[in-house]
Formats: sequence, C-alpha cells, structure tokens
Amino acid sequence: MIDLCNPKVPDLVPNSTGRTTMNKICLSLAAAALTAGSLLAAPVKAQQTEEHYAMVVFLKGSEFFNWAYAGFQDAAATVGATTELQGPADWDASAEARAVDQLVAKGVKGIAVTAGDADTLVGSINAAMEAGVPTLTFDSDSPKSNRLLFVGTNNYNAGFAAGKAVGEQIGGDARVGVSLIPGLDSINHRLQGFKEGLASVAPGAEVVAQVNDEGDLQKAETVNTAMLQANPQINVIFCAHGNPATGALAATRNVGRFDGPNKVHVLAWSIDVPILQGIEDDEYGSTVAQNPYMMGVQSFLQLWSAAHPTQFDSLTNPGMGQVPTADLDTGVKILKKGDPAIKALMTPPRI
Repeated sequence: MIDLCNPKVPDLVPNSTGRTTMNKICLSLAAAALTAGSLLAAPVKAQQTEEHYAMVVFLKGSEFFNWAYAGFQDAAATVGATTELQGPADWDASAEARAVDQLVAKGVKGIAVTAGDADTLVGSINAAMEAGVPTLTFDSDSPKSNRLLFVGTNNYNAGFAAGKAVGEQIGGDARVGVSLIPGLDSINHRLQGFKEGLASVAPGAEVVAQVNDEGDLQKAETVNTAMLQANPQINVIFCAHGNPATGALAATRNVGRFDGPNKVHVLAWSIDVPILQGIEDDEYGSTVAQNPYMMGVQSFLQLWSAAHPTQFDSLTNPGMGQVPTADLDTGVKILKKGDPAIKALMTPPRI
C-alpha cells in the first residue's frame, strides 16, 4: 500500500498545472484532522468535571479527625477529586445533621460522616441516600440508618488485641482495673474483647474492678485513685476510651505507684502526642492506636466506588457502584516504647 503522505512519493499532479499537489493535500488533511480532533476533544473535556466529596465530623479541629481528613484528602488526590471538611467546633450531632443536609443540597458526590449521636444522624443519612448521594459512617456508627457501610475500628477486635498484649506482657499475674463510661455499646464490646484476649494468653489474669470516669479527666483521676486505694493488687489500668489516660496516670502518682517495682501499667486508648511522648518517657505502659488516617483513605475509596456504577449493580444499593456488604475494620496496633510508628504519629497533620 502506498503512503500518500510519505514525502518520498512524488506529486501526482505537476506544480506547473497550478493545481494542488498531493503534499498540499496532506497538509490540508492534517489541518482538518487537528480541527476535527479539537472539536471531538471539547465535549470530552467538558464531561471531565472535578468531583467533590465531603467529610463531616462532630468535633472539628480534633487531632484524631485531622488524621482522618488527611487520609480522605490524600485518597481523593489520587483520582483528582476535591474535598471539604465540615462539622461543629463543639460536639453537636444536630449541627452534623444540618451539615449533611446542606452538602446534599450542594450536590457533593459522596459524604463520610462520623456520628456524634447514632440516632440523631439517621434522618439526614437516609435523606442523602434517597437523594442518590452515597453516604457512609466512619469511626462512630449510625447502625439504624441506611448508610452504605461503616468504616472504622471493630471494638471487640481492638479490645481483644489490648487484652492479649497485657497478657503477653504482664502474664497471669495481671490484675486489671478498667476506666470507662458504662452503658456505651462501643465500650461494652471493647471490654468484652479485652477480657477474652487477656484470658487467651494469661488464664490466671483477671479484671478486678472498673470505675466510671464519665469521660472527664479530673473525674478519671478521682475515681482511679479511689480504685487503686481500694484494690492495691491492681497492677494494670485499662483505659477503655480516649479520655481517662491522663487522669489514670495522675492516680498512679497519687498512690505512689508511678514508678518503681510497684508501678502500675497504664494502657491508654489514644494517639494524642502527649500520650505518645509519655510512652517514650516510660510513663504509660502502652496505648491502643486506632488508624484514623486509614479510616479516611477507605472512606473516600468506598464513596468513589459507590459514585461510579459498574456493569453489575450494587448488591446493597441498586443504582450505585460496588462497596463491601460488610463493614470495614481498619484495625489497631498496640504501641509500646520504641515502636517506629510513634515517631510518625508525633507529627499530626494540620488541617
């Protein structure tokens, strides 16, 4: 086959005739192709609009949620999507619900929300899903809602890991006091997992007392001090949520068991910088480190998938793209002194 636009092919019509040569025809065809290409590319470019996703938290400015949003942003950047962070500066589930409603009206492609109160968010989450806006919960669930799925820590599994770590470190001599807020479903699962994880490696160990710290640092110091005074055999305090660790540590000082042979091992539930520094300084024994960054990454990826239907419909949400039918456990790690993860977590993101 002859390549008509090959410069080695002679003009089919001599120049002297005054007619267009084949080389000129080739130039004309090339110009026409460029023009046609531009026309064809224009509508494609117009369709490639920037997609926008949102995260809603119940305590904006929290270091924990800054980690989550950083993961959300980084995952979005891999596909060229944009994001925004919404939520109240003070714990307010009603303000969260309003933020979800406003984002739906704004036309975002997907919403990840951590429920400050499970029941308060049900109406807004359901309305978002009915409007075709993929909406999931992360870190704190709203299980009665129609959310896509929950992305976060499986509390039983996390408690089990904590109990197993204590059993492996302290052995059958572990006598544990627990600082918690009673009645919360998440904490109940953590405590159940802790007891079973402890028993799995140290059958002789036991939980001997628990106190209600009411989620307050000063209260935590008072009730943990009383617990240690009433139960001098306690050599471990398990903080079943993020607030009581500082108070529990102060309680060990109050009873003279902050260091030395009778030191009480305080197991925190936090990745806050003061706690991490306290582990490196041999104040805390260890901490349960959730992975909020991974919560943010997985939350975005699941929203993106839901917002892009494939040839096979979603099993759980017809009309949306594929997401798991089960919740996603982002796991925990028990951090002890010298763990390289501590150094990485010591520089939290600024949002």
